[in-house]
Amino acid sequence: MKFYKKYKPLLELNNSKFNVIALTGGRGSMKTGHALRGVLLCSTQAKKKTCFFRETKETLSDSLKAELDGIIETEFPNRGFSSTNDAIRHINGSYMFFKGLKEINTAAIENLKGIATTTDFFIIDEAQSVSQAVWDVLIPTLRKAGCVLLVIYNRIDDSLPVEDSLFLDYEAMKAPEGTYFIEVNYPEIQHLGLLSSQFIQRAELLRQHKPDKYERDYLNKPKGGNLNTVVKYFNKTKHIKAVNYYPSEPLHISCDFNVDPMCWVLAHTNASMTGDIRNPATKIYFIDEIVVENTNVRDTAREFLERYGFHKGEIIINGDASGDNRDAGSDKTKFVQLRNILFDYGYTNIRVDIKEGNPRKVARFDAFNNKMLTDAGEIQVYTSPKCKWLIYNYQKLCFKPGTSVVDKPTQTILSNDPNSKFLEHIFDAASYPIEYYWPVRDTRKFPESQEELSIQEQFSKSGR
Repeated sequence: MKFYKKYKPLLELNNSKFNVIALTGGRGSMKTGHALRGVLLCSTQAKKKTCFFRETKETLSDSLKAELDGIIETEFPNRGFSSTNDAIRHINGSYMFFKGLKEINTAAIENLKGIATTTDFFIIDEAQSVSQAVWDVLIPTLRKAGCVLLVIYNRIDDSLPVEDSLFLDYEAMKAPEGTYFIEVNYPEIQHLGLLSSQFIQRAELLRQHKPDKYERDYLNKPKGGNLNTVVKYFNKTKHIKAVNYYPSEPLHISCDFNVDPMCWVLAHTNASMTGDIRNPATKIYFIDEIVVENTNVRDTAREFLERYGFHKGEIIINGDASGDNRDAGSDKTKFVQLRNILFDYGYTNIRVDIKEGNPRKVARFDAFNNKMLTDAGEIQVYTSPKCKWLIYNYQKLCFKPGTSVVDKPTQTILSNDPNSKFLEHIFDAASYPIEYYWPVRDTRKFPESQEELSIQEQFSKSGR
């Protein structure tokens, strides 16, 4: 079996020299794929119990377990594995199960201690997202002699709890005795021919047009001034322009139905030029925003009609899928309310384009940023200076350091800075149609789920 030399300890988990294996690297490093194949292989050789951790159990079932099932189906067929919704078993008694780290609380600690005394391998994927509080609970529970803790993470910040908790010195690439600590990035393995030409081309485009993103995502270097900002690549001189309103063109109303404030954005696209609104080359122009405090759908619609009651073209309603749920005390969804108000006013050419359920926030953020500046360096989002609060969000909306969680203002911040009240909701309104029409395929797992070599040779060597 061809297995990159730095990952060799993953083939020796059953007789490991290490009690901790820490793998870091950017996209295309194949760290997760190597780890999963190593665990599967070792589980065929001896009866082992493995616990896979991620931030939430839901993300595990959507990603790691799905990837494990795919590897078993394609590379371990007829090797004794069976899979259920929440576990994977082998005929020799090996058992793999899944836990969400956010579920670790006071009530779960005793249960975790019980698990730790019988578990051989603990695999923590996306360990950069694990809080210090969870590490403080988790590490003392790993008490079984010979158990191995395997952490896989991206360096999204220069200061990470995973590195502090495991005493990993990234700058010197040093770790305590008994810890195997390596970094692999795709240029190191590119010459082996393991990566697709599409992957290499995308990386090169990002290197040219989005160097900060390239260094963060592909070279594992969390630098750049926009590290924590939700909206990347915003350039006031390029993205803000006097965009025109055309009464006869389709007008998008995208809604976030928060009560205080309720935020709607109005937009045109150039779909008539590209031939299809879903064409990746289609641009979007935010021409105006409606931001009303302590309000409801009817009053916000009244504000829209005062400004644009003379519109002649089609009206397309986008927005928060939760707005398709009924209000308390009403038998109509917010979208139906809005459509009925417009219909009663005289509009008949109305369409509602919303998803059945909202995507993950990170999916909306990725889609929006990809429109702000495409990988080819093209700007596809333009915003009118009239969109005061949307521009405010471009500049001020941030993640909590080291996470992909939006940093919402506390009550203290709201008291000191009333403008912070207008963070997030207007940006949500703007990002819903972008993710609806131009979603970005999640490529973060691509190199690790599709680009590795066969494991069959190792089976022949092990006699299985």
